[in-house]
Amino acid sequence: MVEALLPSYRLTQSSLAALADAVTNLSAFTPQVDTDGFCRLQRLSTRVLPSQAFSSFIPLKKLFLPPREKLWSFQSGQFSEIEQPEPFAVVGVPLCDLQALWYLDQVFAEDLPYQKRRARSLVVAMPCEPMPECRCDRQLMPVAGDLFLDQQCAWALSPAGDALLRACGAGAAADKPLPWPAAGPERRPLLTEEQLRSSADATIWAETAQRCLSCGACSAVCPTCYCFDLLDETATDGSVIRDRRWDNCFFAEHAKVAGGHDFRPERANRLHFRLEHKFFGFGALHGQNGCVGCGRCRKVCPVDIDLDQIAAQLGEEGLT
Repeated sequence: MVEALLPSYRLTQSSLAALADAVTNLSAFTPQVDTDGFCRLQRLSTRVLPSQAFSSFIPLKKLFLPPREKLWSFQSGQFSEIEQPEPFAVVGVPLCDLQALWYLDQVFAEDLPYQKRRARSLVVAMPCEPMPECRCDRQLMPVAGDLFLDQQCAWALSPAGDALLRACGAGAAADKPLPWPAAGPERRPLLTEEQLRSSADATIWAETAQRCLSCGACSAVCPTCYCFDLLDETATDGSVIRDRRWDNCFFAEHAKVAGGHDFRPERANRLHFRLEHKFFGFGALHGQNGCVGCGRCRKVCPVDIDLDQIAAQLGEEGLT
């Protein structure tokens, strides 16, 4: 993938102040580290923009695909669709999360609730300090979002971002690539679909599954995991509410269908499915690696399962 040259702008003190006002006039969220050491997306409490990105424990996806949301209701013979979301901003996210947002944009391209939230959002990324678990790859996929801010320079990532910078009085500069952080010492393993298909009986699946708790924490914190379930709640008066809730491919009920058949009855089956989905995707995104290398899954797993290590062993590619 050729690295894209994006419109960049020079920020003066006045244009930066105008930009900060425009962002904080919205309901703005930013990753903040709490006293317990966890980084969470929280409301921006000041009118000053952060200067650095942080990786929140639960990623950006929760603002666009909430853990639980009402899709529609039916009462007294009338359908009611979801309300129009309020405009909001997210500021101080790392570039790998913008890759994940691009991935979700493809998955939910025709999903009305998701698209309504995206249309009314402003997403601003900033430079980050890579953590030991980070394995980001600027060549993996494009980025989404609206702006990238780095000291006195800004990049427009969308028409809305470009219009905002111009409105704030930022001066146009030469097009240039985004300033990704330096690559870490570890490289991602190479694994082909053929190697994965031929590994169905490999002992590593059962061995790793012995440790796996099926807690689903890895999927919950993954910025590109998007499995959901639809539930209709009915009342005695005939009213109905349809909810969408996060689901998880590690949960025992996830692949069970009517009649009791389970397509992935064992933890080893579910582990294989997750690696296949992360590394090779499916549907319209088949062949697109969906792991942006943020390291959240490795950090949160209580038994230290690492999909990259599994892939390295299957592909005979040691991590260096």
